[in-house]
Amino acid sequence: MKEYIVTCKSMEDLNSFYDDMETVGGSLYIPDRAVELTSRRTISRNTHYMLTESEAVEIRKDSRVLACELTWEEQGVEVISHWKQTGDFEKIDVDLDYSRFIDSNDKNWGLYRVNKGSTVTNWGTNGSFTEISNRDLHTTWSGKNVDVVIVDDYPNPNHPEFAVNVNGTGGSRCQFSFNWFQYKTALGYTNHPSTYSHVDPPNSAHGAHTAGTTAGNTQGWARDANIYTMRFLYSGVSNWPDVLWDYLRYFHKNKSVNTNTGRRNPTVVNNSWGGSITRSVASATSVTYRGTTTDISSMSEANKVSTLRSNGCPVVYLTNQFTGQQIPYLYRIPLRNVAMDADIQDAIDDGVILVGSAGNSRWNCELSGGQDYDNSVVASGTTYYHSRGSSPGAGGDMICVGSVGAKTQEYKSDFSNWGGRVDIWAPGTNIVSSVYSNSVTYEGAVADPRNSSYYIASISGTSMSGPQVAGLLACLCEQEPNLTQAEALQYLKEGALADVGDDGTTPEQSNNEGFGDSNNRYLFDMRKRPLDGMTHPAVLHKNRNTTTAGVKYPRVRNNRTTK
Repeated sequence: MKEYIVTCKSMEDLNSFYDDMETVGGSLYIPDRAVELTSRRTISRNTHYMLTESEAVEIRKDSRVLACELTWEEQGVEVISHWKQTGDFEKIDVDLDYSRFIDSNDKNWGLYRVNKGSTVTNWGTNGSFTEISNRDLHTTWSGKNVDVVIVDDYPNPNHPEFAVNVNGTGGSRCQFSFNWFQYKTALGYTNHPSTYSHVDPPNSAHGAHTAGTTAGNTQGWARDANIYTMRFLYSGVSNWPDVLWDYLRYFHKNKSVNTNTGRRNPTVVNNSWGGSITRSVASATSVTYRGTTTDISSMSEANKVSTLRSNGCPVVYLTNQFTGQQIPYLYRIPLRNVAMDADIQDAIDDGVILVGSAGNSRWNCELSGGQDYDNSVVASGTTYYHSRGSSPGAGGDMICVGSVGAKTQEYKSDFSNWGGRVDIWAPGTNIVSSVYSNSVTYEGAVADPRNSSYYIASISGTSMSGPQVAGLLACLCEQEPNLTQAEALQYLKEGALADVGDDGTTPEQSNNEGFGDSNNRYLFDMRKRPLDGMTHPAVLHKNRNTTTAGVKYPRVRNNRTTK
């Protein structure tokens, strides 16, 4: 038996499903044994059971059941952060990698790019950040009275980027002592720890960088936001990526009222991580592209590579660390998880603003019903629907963010996933932001001028583009505290600028030159800066300009509450 997650279509379906599944005589009761319930989650449509494959098949037939799938742990899924990966993605990095050239005066060019509002053809030449050095990139709004949650690894709260004051003093805005497990009893997780550890794993360049881009006080957007951190992997807690959503939802719904505003703070969550699996080209036996299946089981390696690439499957050559041999892989195939997608959608319905990274392996992220949605590859005996994006970035109504590069005019970063499911593109190549400390051995890191014990560095990935969007939305929520996910996406798309192009460095996409079927719109903050120092907008809602949909923008619900 293996651990499966059963996802019901609604909470109403869940209650009756429990009775039938676990009661003698119920239509789903398994009479041959006592059903082992691994986890019954109090606010989720998902329940974890130990089942045989044949039992899972039968359960899927029930009209109340949306899916019955193995947990990511059972599948051996790799849960990773979405920064630039190894392999042959780096073939043009000689031109693009500015990290070794930055100094302490350099700024996150993405902030400047997003606020500038006009095309810039070159963000630096031969490794210099001439366009963005020594610039004040602060935005008008600052995310005050907004809670930002960074689901990542540990971003040292003592870094000056997270200080109350821009000079690195005044204490930290990072809620380092926050105990997520205070909710475990209410959520039904009696086997979870009583206290939450934020420090494992330590020395994170990634978590500090995404937090700094989202809410750093010089390199980020929401410089006054409260910063909460949650690890996307938690040692000792099984299936943590599957269940962390329960904690996020409970946190949002049960906050205390902010005495300064008379309402609960909005919640904006950045997710620069996702699930994937890597399979060797040798293990691939067939590929399906737009309804046509090709048997590749008996092909030579070279022909397999060529056929896979021409049928929508990027192939990367990785080096065997023992032999030095270059071996072709289907590298980090994106994986969707229906159970996680359901939790994501329920969190959005609760009012949480969710932003996710598209991923860095050049895979297509197609919309449901699109021509590439059912593309698949069979490898190691398993069918992978590789063009549906990965959870959480492409799950539910998550705002899915791709990366644009820093060298030439609005081009897709060579590593970025792409496709119709990508909602918006944002700067993600060579983004300057905070890293953990001076103990991090990251090439090109330089000491923060406020405290030499902490560093800043240039890092690339959709991990860096997602926080640009999350940070901007946190600033927007300062003025629009009841902003919904749909309204946030409307804001992004209506303010977006001209089409993103393909830089021409990804020949393995061959038949995927339909890159243009993505939305291909890049991030722009359409708020105008005030002339008199007043917070924008200074006009009443009724006097604002209308959107393309004919409503006043930003769209505001009439049933606002103070709680």
